[in-house]
Parts: sequence; structure tokens; C-alpha cells
Amino acid sequence: MKSSMILLYSSILMLLGTSVSRPLAVDIVKNQVKFMAQTTVVRIQRLTDEFRISPNMVFSDLELIPDVSLDKPVEGLTTIMDSLDTFQIILLNLQMDGVSQVHADLLSLQGIIQSLAPSLNCSLPKLKSSKHLDAFLKTNAAFHVTIANVALNRLQKFLNKLILDLDQLKTC
Repeated sequence: MKSSMILLYSSILMLLGTSVSRPLAVDIVKNQVKFMAQTTVVRIQRLTDEFRISPNMVFSDLELIPDVSLDKPVEGLTTIMDSLDTFQIILLNLQMDGVSQVHADLLSLQGIIQSLAPSLNCSLPKLKSSKHLDAFLKTNAAFHVTIANVALNRLQKFLNKLILDLDQLKTC
């Protein structure tokens, strides 16, 4: 618990520092993104180890939860932010223990990525809501454990892919 609070406070302090100063060196910010992503992957692994679902479960509309193709690189900051925004919406709608810390980690990660945008001359779009995703989450609220497992597994794959591809990222 103490390490979680220390990490959260250090992330907040880092975000405050980057919001009022000139853009940081791209390599420093990318390292911060990698560190935060790795921390979140570890948290997700701990959560998903607690509950397992049957691989035979079938849901419609699971394509609304971003899924990473391992053979395609991460496309750019806009794609990263869109995916993180979608995961944020899903995590906000889930009523599960432990998900709030992953949600806080994603908020920190988004802040770090936003600080990377000026260095790459990018302007990131505002969060857009998805009525279809909201409807899916409402309709399937009774299956929040299953949806959480799918979302957390996909988020973990996304973050691992982000860690691997971040150094090649050059576009918005």
C-alpha cells in the first residue's frame, strides 16, 4: 500500500512539474512512460491472477475493447490516447477491488503521454465518448468480472506492446 501511494504521489509531482516547464527531452518522457506502463502491467498481473474466466465464454461486442495485434506496431500518440481513453471508460464502469489503482496508473500514464506530445509537435484530441461502448457496459453490467478480465488482459497486452514500440514512435 505504501509503495502504491509513493508511486501515485511521485507521478502527480512529476506531472505537475511537466505541466509548467518547457517540454522534457523525449527520451526522458519515453522512459517515464515505460516505467509507468511496466508498473501497471505488474498490477494487472496480480489482479488477473486472482480471477480466471473460462476461455469458452462468448460475448458479443467485445471488439469495443481495444485489442492489440502483436505484429503491428503502435501507430502514434493519438492511437495510444484513444486506446487508453477506452480502457479508462471501461475501468470506471467496473465495480471491482483493485481496479481503481490501475485506473489511477492509467491517468498518470495519460498525463505523461500528454507531456510527450509537444516534443513530437502533436496536438492530442479531447476524450470522446462512445455511446455504443456505454450501452455495452450497461447491458453487460452483471458480467463485470468477465468484462474486467478481458479488458485487463487486453490492457496488459497493449501496455506490453507500448513498452516495446515506444522507441520507434515518431508520429502523432
